[in-house]
Amino acid sequence: MTEPHHGLDEVPLEGGDVNVVVRVGDTVRRPPEPSGVRALLTWYEQAGFDGAPRFLGFDELGREILSFVDGEPGFAPAPASDEVVAAIGTLLRAAHDAQTGFEPPVDAEWDKHVTGASEGEVIGHLDLFWTNVIFRHGLPVALIDWELAAPTTRVLDVALAATYWAGIRADEQLAPWGIPLDRRGERLRILCDAYGLTGAQRAALLDELVAQREGRLRRADWRVTGGEAVVANLRWLADHRSELDRALRERG
Repeated sequence: MTEPHHGLDEVPLEGGDVNVVVRVGDTVRRPPEPSGVRALLTWYEQAGFDGAPRFLGFDELGREILSFVDGEPGFAPAPASDEVVAAIGTLLRAAHDAQTGFEPPVDAEWDKHVTGASEGEVIGHLDLFWTNVIFRHGLPVALIDWELAAPTTRVLDVALAATYWAGIRADEQLAPWGIPLDRRGERLRILCDAYGLTGAQRAALLDELVAQREGRLRRADWRVTGGEAVVANLRWLADHRSELDRALRERG
């Protein structure tokens, strides 16, 4: 389906760092996402999950049309209270659970930028960067920019969310966003508690995150772009591993 926008103004949307995304009326126009993402967003609409945009077709320029999700992206300084961290965990769990019964088309395409996986427990968002979360009244209500979504484990999607919202990454990457540099083990536990990770899943979380980071470094493109940040994050994880392990063994 192809839809014109009848001369409505295009308003560039801030927050993305890869694609040119514009708002046209109550819709968003963006470069097409992998076909699996469109299938997932269609499923979410059928399942009644309101925490993601709706896929509405393509416009006359070949851009994907999505519904505009009203609210505020997590611009710097990003909301960072413990209540927000817990709400991120609850929202991510809802996004995963809403996939029950979803069977991607056999020819579904997924981005391999983050995991390179072809199968997994769930379709993970895998990029809960601060501005990819929409807030209303100070709390997260929706996840946008699903272009990096791919099959993965629940644990890895939680772990990657924690790198932003619990701050388990290098200090210099957090400071511009106003994320607290203290209590990071406790904030990780809050996120895991809210999501509902089991003890076995918590025990695997840091290993899965480290393996994902190391896998990125083995890829030629990440040695050229982004490699220094990945190395810094691996170093931070190694330096704080005992603190994080201890926090993951605790329960709120």
